[in-house]
Amino acid sequence: MGIPPSFQYILSDLISSDSNWSLHPFLDENPSSFLKQSFEDLGILHPPTVQHSDGGRFELICGRQRFYALQKYYNQTNLNCLILPPELSARTFLLYILTDQQLHSPLTPMETAFFLKYCLLKIDEKEVLSFFLPRLGYKPHADILNQYISLLKLEEKIQLQIHHGFIGEKLAFEFVDLPINDRRIFSYLIESLQPGAGKQRRLISLSRDIAQRTHQSIASLFEEQPFKQIIDHQEMNPPQKIHFLLELLQKIFYSRSDDAEKVFTDRIRRLDLPNNLTVTHSLNFEKNEVYLTIRYPDLQSCEHAWLSNQSIFK
Repeated sequence: MGIPPSFQYILSDLISSDSNWSLHPFLDENPSSFLKQSFEDLGILHPPTVQHSDGGRFELICGRQRFYALQKYYNQTNLNCLILPPELSARTFLLYILTDQQLHSPLTPMETAFFLKYCLLKIDEKEVLSFFLPRLGYKPHADILNQYISLLKLEEKIQLQIHHGFIGEKLAFEFVDLPINDRRIFSYLIESLQPGAGKQRRLISLSRDIAQRTHQSIASLFEEQPFKQIIDHQEMNPPQKIHFLLELLQKIFYSRSDDAEKVFTDRIRRLDLPNNLTVTHSLNFEKNEVYLTIRYPDLQSCEHAWLSNQSIFK
């Protein structure tokens, strides 16, 4: 049987605080003043967790903010820590990290992404799916695992916005597929204008559709003068700016739909189709496909036409 974890006072100089196992490495090292207040009111209810490493030293595993707070606010050099033995199993080691965070609050999407990354470094993917995803509140599906891991591709600033809830979880997954400059402009707009989740989705959906139709990037779309005038306006407040941005996007989106509809209708009229034929387009012209519908008075007529003219449809 291995050595069980134990609480012990150790010198802070013996603790390596590298962010190897941090679930939020994008945060700075300045501890929260709320943490200081908590220490003053109640003491240290939840000591940092460390693990034995080489040369009698220790690696900080959990409680990075607590560790820094004790040093900054109280200048403590002798810290009470929970010490994990080096021979601890990989699953148990990861479970300590997860439980430590869950005791404080549910994991944010970014914390989930980093935790799953560490899981894949330590254990097999099948074990991650079957053991840890359910403990995070998800079904044991590989696509869920891959979705969260993909968030690690995002820039640190965007990771921070996701962590603090400025960018919603579903929207965060969409960010991964956007070109770097496009997601940077959205990151800037979300940070400066702080639209709610619904307006964020409309902003991205409308601008992405317009950019696709006009064969340009979303970043270049917002560089156009009408958008820059709104974004850089000195007298508008953020709610007004997001209102006028969405209004402008909707105007462009629907005006171009109307223009496309007129061209489409004119071209179909010139074909002079029989009354039983109808040609329709995809919703809002999102695709180039068109659909030819043939109307028959009854099923028997349809069957007869099909059997007589199958070669036409092949």
